[in-house]
Formats: sequence, C-alpha cells, structure tokens
Amino acid sequence: MTSKRRLSKSEDRESLTEDASHARKQPLCKKAKKSHIHNEVQENNSVFVKLLKTSGIILKTGESQNQLAVDQIVFQKKLFQTLRKHPSYPKIIEEFISGLESYIEDQDNFRNCLLSCERLQDEEASMGTSYSKSLIKLLLGIDILQPAIIKTLFEKLPEFLFERVNSDGISVPRLIISQLKWLDRVVDGKDLTTKIMQLINIAPEYLQHDIITSLPEVLGDSQHADMGKELSDLLAKNTPLTVPILDVLSSLRLDSKLLSKVRQLMMDKLSSVRVDDLPVIIKFILHSITATDALEVISELREKLDLKHFILPLRLHASQSKLKNKGQTSFSGNQENSGQDCAFLLFDVIKSAVRYEKTISEAWIKAIECTAPESEHKTFDLAMLIIIYSTNTQTKKYIERVLRNKIRSGCFDEDLLQSAFQIHHFVLKDLCPSILSLAQNLLHSLDQSIILFGSLLYKYAFTFFDTYCQQEVIGALVTHICSGNEAEVDTALDILLDLVVLNLSAMRLNAIFVKGILDYLDKMSPQQIRKLFYLLSTMAFSKQHEGSSHIQDDMHLVVRKQLSSTIFKYKLIGIIGAVTMAGIMAEDRSRSSSLTQGKTDLSKEQYTQVTSLLQLVHSCSEQSPLASALYYDEFANLIQGRKLAPKVLEWVGQTILNDFQDAFVVDLCVVPKGEYPFPVKALYGLEENDSCDGIAINLLPLLFSEDFAKDGNRMTSQDSDHKLSYIPY
Repeated sequence: MTSKRRLSKSEDRESLTEDASHARKQPLCKKAKKSHIHNEVQENNSVFVKLLKTSGIILKTGESQNQLAVDQIVFQKKLFQTLRKHPSYPKIIEEFISGLESYIEDQDNFRNCLLSCERLQDEEASMGTSYSKSLIKLLLGIDILQPAIIKTLFEKLPEFLFERVNSDGISVPRLIISQLKWLDRVVDGKDLTTKIMQLINIAPEYLQHDIITSLPEVLGDSQHADMGKELSDLLAKNTPLTVPILDVLSSLRLDSKLLSKVRQLMMDKLSSVRVDDLPVIIKFILHSITATDALEVISELREKLDLKHFILPLRLHASQSKLKNKGQTSFSGNQENSGQDCAFLLFDVIKSAVRYEKTISEAWIKAIECTAPESEHKTFDLAMLIIIYSTNTQTKKYIERVLRNKIRSGCFDEDLLQSAFQIHHFVLKDLCPSILSLAQNLLHSLDQSIILFGSLLYKYAFTFFDTYCQQEVIGALVTHICSGNEAEVDTALDILLDLVVLNLSAMRLNAIFVKGILDYLDKMSPQQIRKLFYLLSTMAFSKQHEGSSHIQDDMHLVVRKQLSSTIFKYKLIGIIGAVTMAGIMAEDRSRSSSLTQGKTDLSKEQYTQVTSLLQLVHSCSEQSPLASALYYDEFANLIQGRKLAPKVLEWVGQTILNDFQDAFVVDLCVVPKGEYPFPVKALYGLEENDSCDGIAINLLPLLFSEDFAKDGNRMTSQDSDHKLSYIPY
C-alpha cells in the first residue's frame, strides 16, 4: 500500500479548525448533493459501489438502510481479497476511498453508512442473530482500509461539531465516535491517538466529554501509555473535564509514576474542586494507592478532605434560599438533594474501597490512630471509623481500641460526636446496627468516659435517625436494662430519661418496648425503680400528648398488684411507683400554661385520680411502719424536688398532718403510766405556754413500751409494726 504523508499536529489542527469554521457558516441541514431517487438501489460506475456490490453490500438511497446479502465476516474477507488481488493494488485503495468520500458527501448517504445494515430476509433466517454492523464499521475491520477510513471520518466530523442532534434525532458526532469502538485491531495506534487529541482540543465541551469517556473502548493496550500522558497534560489545563479524564485514567493500564503524578495533582486541587466532582476524584485517588504508599496517601487525603466544607455550605445556601423564596422552595430543595446525592456517592466509593481493599482500611485506621492528641480531629475521622467498623469485621477490635484511646485522651468528645451525626447522619443511618453494636460494647467498659461516649452514640442515633432506627435504639437499651448489670441498668435508664426530654413524641411511639421492663422490677434498686416509673409516667401523663390510656392502665395494674403484696420488697415497688406517678400527674404546669393561656390547676377528674392513688398507697402501707416510712420519705423527696399543683399540695399537707397527729401527738394532761428509766415530762416547749391543755410528742412511752421492754430492748418480729420504725428509716 502506498504510504501517504501524515499531517503534523499543527497542520491537522489547522485543517480541523478550518473545517469547523466552514461548517458553522453553512446551514447544517443543507446537503451537498441530494438524491432525486429515494429508497432505491444506488447505481453508478464507481469502483467503490461496484466492489461493495461484488462483496455483498447493496447501497440504498434516501432513508433506506444499506443491505447486507452475506455474513459480515464473509463480506470483509471477500472485499479484502478483491482489493488485495486487484491488478492495480495498492492504487485501488485510493480509488476506493475516493469513491467513499464522494458518496458520503450526501448527508443521507453518510448517515446510512454510519447506521447498521439491513440483512436480507433469507440471510437473516439463516443467522443466529439479527444484529449487523454499519458499513463504516465493517470497512474499519479491514486492515488495509482502516487508516484511510479513520482519516476520512476525522476530516468529515468537523462539519457536525456544533450539531448536537439532527432532524432525525441522531447525533452524528457521537455516531462517528461509536464507529471506532471495539475494533478487533487498531493498525496505527499513534496516529489515532494524535487525531483524537486534536479533535478533543477543538470540540465543544459536550462532545469532549463523550470522546474522552469512549477512549477505553477505542484504544488498544499499546496506546494506553501515550493517551495517559496526553490526558494528564490536558487535566492540568482543563478543569471541567476532570471527571471524564479521571474516569478514563482509572480504566487504562498506566505506569505507576504517571498515576502518582496525576494523584498528587488531584490532591493539590482537592480543596477547590466542585462537590459534584468529588466522588470520581476520591475513587481515582483510592484506586491508585499501593501497599507502599497507602499510609502516606490516606494521611494526606484525611488532612485535605473535610466534608463539612462541602456539605454545610450547601445546606446553608438551601436554607437561605427557602427563607428568601418561601413559595418557591423547589430549587433550594433540589440543590440540597444534589449535594446530598454527591455525598452519598462519595461515601459509596469510600465504603467500597475499605471493604474490598484491606490495605486502604488498615491505612485509614492507622492514619487516625497516629494523629497527635494536640492535632484537631475531624468529624470525618469518626464517620470513617464507623464505616470501616461496619464493613470490615476483622478490624472491629482494632477500631474499638483506637476509639477507647482517643476517648480517654479527650480527642473524641461529645461536641465532635454530635457534629459527626449532624453532618453525616444521612450516611450513618444506614450503619445503625453497627453503631448500636459499638455502643453496646462501649457500655461494657469500666471507664466512665467510655461509657458516656457509648451512651451518646445511643442518644444521637435516636435523635438523628428514622423511626426504624429509633425502635432499634430503644430495643438495645431495654436489653441493657434487662441484663441485670447494675451499671448498665443505670446508664440505660439515664439515656431513656434524656430521650424523653429530647423527643417525647418519638418515645411514646416505642412505649410498648419500655413497658416490658416492668416485668424485671424485682431485680432493680429503689433508685432504678424510681427512674423507670418517672420515665413511664412522663410518657403516660404528659399533658402535651393525650391518648396514652394503655400505658396508664398498665402502670395502674402494676402499682395495685405490688401494693397489695404482703412482701415488703414488692410493696416497696408499688409505693415508689405510685408516688412517682402521682408526682407527674399532679405537677404544677402554671409556667407552661401561662404561655398558652391555659388553666393553671388540675381538673376535678385529675385531682380525683391523684388523691385516690395516694389514698390507696396510704391504706396499703398504714399497717406496716416500714412501708409508711417509705411512703412519707418518697413524698418528702417528691415535694422537695418537684413543684406540685396547689390543690394537691394542700390536700397532701392536711392528710400528712392528720396522720402525724394520730400517731405521735398526745395531750399534756394525760400523763402516760408505766415503768420508765427516765421521768416522763414535757420538754422542748411545743407550745409557748406550758399549760396542762397543751400537746406533746409521745416519744419516751413509745420507745419503752411494755412489748419493747420484754425482749431486752430488742424489737421482735411481732413488734415490726411499731410506730418508731418510722424514725430510723
């Protein structure tokens, strides 16, 4: 084959630019030559048409597809042999290409050559597939024609550079590029690489993107190195093409030095790139890591990648847009969703890397571990530890050890954890089971700072996650309470009390799980029982949330059952529960109601419920001084710690005063008879005038009663109901 002079890069660029400007001046819909006969067989005496017809392709005019009468491989073989054995070879090649160039001057003919051929009916029936290539694609598969065909295509393409879609809905530039994909062999790879880069330099941005992303399907392995160097140079100059270039570089077989160079280039630009480009950039950086440089690269990436600088500005801008355009919130909402989608994609890239690349996951943990205490840790560090904890089971112990050390040293505190959930909650919510597992393990620690961190994990998971995760959090806390471990029970109850304050509505939705703890009351201390009933009473009797009758009914049943027991252990539960319930029911809400202009006191029905409950406790405990002592002590704590409604407080004061007088107060005129080691007389002057009509506390006679003295100053079991049992309690 006669070799033709190859245009230099500058000459090719000039010719392509001239063609592009010429194409702009002329209407794109105008055809150089329009065939007057439509849907008929192309008949002329050119070498091009004759050789195609002889080999098995019939060219059609108009909008009809070219017809393929033989198998595609048979066509290529026949045409190759015809050209190769032709008497005028290699000059016949030039004549054939010249005929092709003349033929495709008509845009309909050119389009037909780019579209797939139509198989004849009998051929179609004999073949296993109906798919067939285009005429250009078939010609590109013939080695002796391929360089000239490629040259013709690249000379033709500038005519359509600025035509996105023609009247048929077809993008001719994309169709031309698609002809170069998946060729069995590229004859002159360097020339093809040169032409592609020249085309990228003059093409509009939309076409640049398409050409670059098509490169892995166009180039052979031998052209990867040259193209990689060209693309890396283009990447340094053309920021809008960052994503397609990096996407392609990840798919090419490139030298490690070139990859390292591009990776460092991207690392330097990391703080200034668009958030939309981040997923592809991070994917490239992570995929280019080797075992030798993993720790160094991850440490640098950790320093330069701080998502709060990308995510928070988007949320702030979206919220400001909503305030400015209250009636037109769709744009700001879409912008916020777009930023969130990019963050999702970014974390998907990272999760995939740490799941399947042990080197990356270990390097990331090591980079966080090696960060000095005086250095500032980022919310991204916590998010990454949780992500790796959830994706790689082999590193769980290692991550827990790193977390414990960071918590003890004060590097991971409450503020950092809260910020991590605020910024990354949309990613962390998918890791809820792993977060709860981590929190559970931290609660088993003996270090209070680590226990606090574990409790905060539960708290923020409930606060920031959805209803399903909230249910899982409550279930995990109930499991801690039912475990019997006193420290875990106290911590879990404290967390639940915090959650009731933070989000009472969400807690009420999970009341059925909390009620189940009532079955484990006999294993709890009085303080824990008090916390549990306060928790349940808040959910059941809160005035802001009506309709909790099922919780109220269950609590009343439990309290009545425990109060009726003759065993003090269970009666204690009933007394604590009843007084705690009464305290919540009778709470003075004058402050909150003054804001809402509501009533400042209890309704008659509520007042009756409270007094009836307290009378029940009194009647069930009056026969046992220990129970009575506990009852009054609980009341004292309640009155001291909470502000009760005035009506209830008045009733309580009057009732306790009457009970006290009946039990301890006597008239001075009635001197008790009996043998006492001390003289019985009135002391301390309860009344200002010591008249015989005064009153006194019957202290000494009660202390040395006959029954008490018979047992040698020791109380027997029969005297367990002695009123002085009130005093030591």
